[in-house]
Amino acid sequence: MQKSRFFYLCAFEGAIALVALLLIPSEGATLSPARLALIAIHLALIIFWMFCGMRLPHRLDSLARTGPILLCTLLALTFSLTLFLLRYLDPEEFLLISIYERLGPLLWYLLVLSIQFALYLLILKNGFHFEALRQNKSIFLSSLYAFCFLLLVFLFVSLTKLGITKDLAYWGEPGVPILGWQFVLAILLGSIFLNYKFSNSPLIKYLLPLSIWLTASAVWLSVPISTLKNSFYAPITPPYITPFPYSDAGFYDYLSQSLLIGTDYLGNIPPRPLYVTFLAVLHFLFGQDYVKIIAAQTLVFALFPVALYFLGSKLHSRAAGVTVALFAIFRELTTLWISSNTRTASTKMFITDFATSMGIAFVALVVMRWLERRDTKWAIIAGGAFGLLLLLRTQSLIILPFIFALAWFAFQKRTKEWLVACIAFGLVMTATITPWLIHNYRVVGQFAFDDPAQMAVIFSQYSFDENLDISKFDFESESLGNRIVTFTLENPGFVAGFITNHFLNTEIGGLLTLPLIEPFNGLRAPVNLYWIEWDGSLEWYNLALIVFYLAVIAIGIGAAWSRFRWVGFTPLAFNIGYAFANGISRFSSWRYNLPVDWIVFFYFGIGAIEILVWASSVFGANISKILLVQKGESKQEPLKPKHASLVAAFILVGAFPWLMQGIAQPRYTSTTEELREQVVAQSSVAAEYFSASGVQIIEGRLLYPRFFRRNDGIFSAHPWAIYEVRD
Repeated sequence: MQKSRFFYLCAFEGAIALVALLLIPSEGATLSPARLALIAIHLALIIFWMFCGMRLPHRLDSLARTGPILLCTLLALTFSLTLFLLRYLDPEEFLLISIYERLGPLLWYLLVLSIQFALYLLILKNGFHFEALRQNKSIFLSSLYAFCFLLLVFLFVSLTKLGITKDLAYWGEPGVPILGWQFVLAILLGSIFLNYKFSNSPLIKYLLPLSIWLTASAVWLSVPISTLKNSFYAPITPPYITPFPYSDAGFYDYLSQSLLIGTDYLGNIPPRPLYVTFLAVLHFLFGQDYVKIIAAQTLVFALFPVALYFLGSKLHSRAAGVTVALFAIFRELTTLWISSNTRTASTKMFITDFATSMGIAFVALVVMRWLERRDTKWAIIAGGAFGLLLLLRTQSLIILPFIFALAWFAFQKRTKEWLVACIAFGLVMTATITPWLIHNYRVVGQFAFDDPAQMAVIFSQYSFDENLDISKFDFESESLGNRIVTFTLENPGFVAGFITNHFLNTEIGGLLTLPLIEPFNGLRAPVNLYWIEWDGSLEWYNLALIVFYLAVIAIGIGAAWSRFRWVGFTPLAFNIGYAFANGISRFSSWRYNLPVDWIVFFYFGIGAIEILVWASSVFGANISKILLVQKGESKQEPLKPKHASLVAAFILVGAFPWLMQGIAQPRYTSTTEELREQVVAQSSVAAEYFSASGVQIIEGRLLYPRFFRRNDGIFSAHPWAIYEVRD
C-alpha cells in the first residue's frame, strides 16, 4: 500500500508540474508544437506513475540496489546542474532563458523525482534507523551548548552594535566571501568522500593531498596576471604588460632586493623578515621576472588548502577535509577575479596576510599534534614552529597565552607536566627568534622585535585623534608597552570598547566569508561586490541565514569537542588569540582578518559534513568507517640528542633572515664624484651638463619602471614620491 502511495505521489507532483507549464504565457493564440510535446511528456509520466501504483508497486523492491540508487543520485545532480546553467550561465542570453522557462517545470519535476527515488530506494534497501542518532547524543549536547553561546554573542552584537560600529581610527569592509554556487559545489564534492570504501583506499591517503595542491595551483594560476591592476599593484602602464608591486607589497619587495645588492635591508629592521627573505630567494631564482615570481609564490601558497585538508581530516573525516580545502580554493579564486575591482590580499600579492593564514594553519596542525601526544619532541617542534610564525607576523605572539591555556586543559590539569611542556615550548620558541633579536640589537642598539615604524602605527592608535600619525613616536625615548598601559589605565572604558569592537569585527568578518542571499547576475557577469558597501545591517532572511550558519558552526565545534575534547579547540584558540591581537592593535576588516577568518568556515565545513554523516547513519551507514578518529597516544620521553638537532634546525631557520645579509657584496659603492668622472671621461657633452648647479648622478638598480604623461601619475592616499603627479 505504501509503495502504491509513492507512485501516486509521483503522479500528483507531475500534475503540479503540468499546471506550472500551462501557466507559462503563450506567444500566440494556440499552443506551439514544442509546448504540446512537453504537455504530452507530462501526461505520459502521470499516466505511467498511476499505472505503476495500481499494477506494479512491488517492482520497487527489485530496484532497491546500489546501482539504481547511484543512478538516481547522478540524475539529480545532472538535472540540478542543467537548471543552474540554463538560468545562470548567461541571464542576458534570450535563448537560454527561453529554454529555462519552458523546460523548467519538467526539469524541476525530474529533479524532485530523482531525489525522491534515491531516498525511497535507500529506505527499502537499508531501512530507516532513526535510533542511530542516539549514538550522537554527546555531539548534540555539545553543539547545543556551543550554539547557545554563539547565539548570545549574536544578540550581544545586535544590542550593543559592537563589532559593526565604525571606528574612526581604522575600519574597512569585510573580506571576500565564498560565492553561493562555489559553496554548494564544495559541499557536494566533499560529500563524495563519505563513501568509506572510496575514501579509505590506500592510494587516496597520498593522492588526495597532492590532488588538492595541484587543483589549487591550476585554478589560481588560471586567472590571468592582468587582474593585478590595483590594490597592492599599481596600474599596468605601457610598454610593460606585467604588474609591479606597490604600497606595502612594493615595500617588502624592494627590501628583499636590497639583500641581492648588498645593502642589507637598507640598514633598517625589516618587518616580516621571514617573508622578505622568501621574496629574496624568489628574486635570486627568477631575477626581475615578476610573472615567474608570482607563479612561484602561488605554487607555495597552494599548500594552504592542503593544510586545511589535514586539519579537517584530523578532526573529522576526509570528506570534511576536502570540503574545507575547496572552500579555501574557491574563495581565493573569487579574490583573484576581483583583484582589479576592490581591495584584496591574494596569493599573487607580495604581502604577508595570506602567508600568515598558511602559517597559522600549519602551526595549528603541529600544536594539535603536541596537545594530543603531550611529549617532548612535539613540544619542541610546536615551539619552533610558533617562533617561525612570529618572524612572519609579530602580533601572533598574542595567540600564545590562549595556546598555553588550552594546553592546561589538554594536559588534564596536570600542572607539573603542563608547566614543563610549556617551558620547553617557550625555550625553543625563544631560541628560534633570538638570532633575529640579536640582529636588531646590532641595528638600533636595543632588543626590538619589529620595525620601529610598525610599532609607531600601534602607538598612534592609542589616542583619541590623529590616529596613524607615526611622526609622534620616538623609538629611542618612548616605549610602545608603556604607551599602551598608560593610555589603558587612563581610559579603560574607551580601550575596552575599541578592543571589543575590533575583536568582534574580526569574528563577524569570518562569518561573512560564508555567502549571503544577494543578487547573482550569472556566471559570466562581474562578481557582485555586495560586501563592500555593507553597513552592519542585514535583511530578515539573511539574519535567519546567519543563525543557520551559527547552528552548523556549533555542530562543527561540538563534533570536534566530542571526539577530541580540548585538542579539537586548537584552531579556535588561534582564531580567538589573533582576533584579540586585532583588537589590541585597533585594526580589523578585510586583509587584517584574513589570517584567521578561515577558521569560521573550517568549523562550518566540519558541521556540514557531520550533518551528512547523521543523515547517512539514519539510512544505515556505518559511521565508524566514515570518520578518521585516530587519537595519538600520550607518552613522555627523556631528552635525546635528536631533540637538540631539532632545536638547532629551528635556530638555523630563524637565523636565515640575518644570514641572508651576507649573500651579496655591496654592488653600487661609487661616490657621486667618482660616477661623474666616469661619465665625463666618456662624453664631452656630459661635462657641460654636469657643470650646471643641482645636477646629480646616482647609480643603482632600476625597479618598477612606469611612464606617465604630463599631469599624470598614480592617484592614491599616500603615493610614492616618484609616482606623484607632475607638471
